[in-house]
Amino acid sequence: MANLDLSTAGYALPQYDRAAMIEKTKANPEWIHFGAGNIFKAFQASAAQRLMNEGIMDKGIIAVERKKKGEDAHDGYAVVVTLKSDGTVEKSVLGSIAETCYLYGSEDRMAEIFANPSLKMASFSITEKGYAVADPKGEILPDVAADLEAGP
Repeated sequence: MANLDLSTAGYALPQYDRAAMIEKTKANPEWIHFGAGNIFKAFQASAAQRLMNEGIMDKGIIAVERKKKGEDAHDGYAVVVTLKSDGTVEKSVLGSIAETCYLYGSEDRMAEIFANPSLKMASFSITEKGYAVADPKGEILPDVAADLEAGP
């Protein structure tokens, strides 16, 4: 599987120098996005990828998640699969996320990003999971309980 050529397997691949994009983005970020789930990947990150593929943008997106859930086994890549109305399937390897920060654990890095005069946009996608305060049994979620205990 490690030698699988994704382009011949029907996956659209990034058409830009990803290492250069990551370096430029980290040095002079332009776009930071909070809520880097599947909706973000299918829309905002995919749009950024198209713009970079066309040479319109040369910097990617810095994604912000609530907290780190484990190691990134995919080097920041993601796969976006779109089921078309005609029954066809469009598959893309998404490389437009240059860096991932965490609300809890990356505070200093996010302060650097927001202090950088290159920053042009902060966007958000907040789904129902972002509003959850209790589990299905009605018990306060551990993260929410910790926030309430710590105070503002």
